[in-house]
Amino acid sequence: MAGLLLLDLDNTLADREGAFLAWAQIKVDEWAPNDPGAVAYLIEQDDDGNRPRCEFFSDVCGRFGLQHPVDALIAGYRRELCDALPPVPEKIAERLRALRASDWKVAVVTNGAADVQAQKIDRLAVLPLLDACCISGELGIRKPDPRIFEIAAARCGESLADAWMVGDGEVDIVGAHRVGVRSVWLRRGRTWARSDLTPDHIADGLDEALALLDQAC
Repeated sequence: MAGLLLLDLDNTLADREGAFLAWAQIKVDEWAPNDPGAVAYLIEQDDDGNRPRCEFFSDVCGRFGLQHPVDALIAGYRRELCDALPPVPEKIAERLRALRASDWKVAVVTNGAADVQAQKIDRLAVLPLLDACCISGELGIRKPDPRIFEIAAARCGESLADAWMVGDGEVDIVGAHRVGVRSVWLRRGRTWARSDLTPDHIADGLDEALALLDQAC
């Protein structure tokens, strides 16, 4: 059965959490090697990537007494975080290849700056596994806006009728609900907080989510 799989990028296809932890540990060794709470501070201030980087680095400069321009810190961070991303696990790549061999189309739908997210996708070496990429910074619209999902489907030459959205963010599930597609939320140790809207499925990781998709189809 053919279908359309829409994948979030950060903390879904890409291990952004692991990459940030690796980056934070390196920076603490550089900025504050004797501060036992420094890594936890960076993780808290990062807010899972949701906090604007200019605010994040302004506070980081104050916390660690850095004199570097914030713009320079952001540029270095983006490059270093991308370099810290581990490859997509082979078992995930195999599942995506199998889906595409069964006439599924696969697209990434992600919020973020166009150049930053494109670099992450290149770093992961997943372009051969994808039929399309939709990045909010390229399109000027962000999840959960229905249009970004519609554009992803159009770029794949598919409708949303048989589509699934898999992601770790509330915007992924809200967006899926708005366009009437089935959804899988990656919990990552969290609890779904909303009572007015729930994902169709909850999984602990992408491998489990793709297995759920196989079972449902």
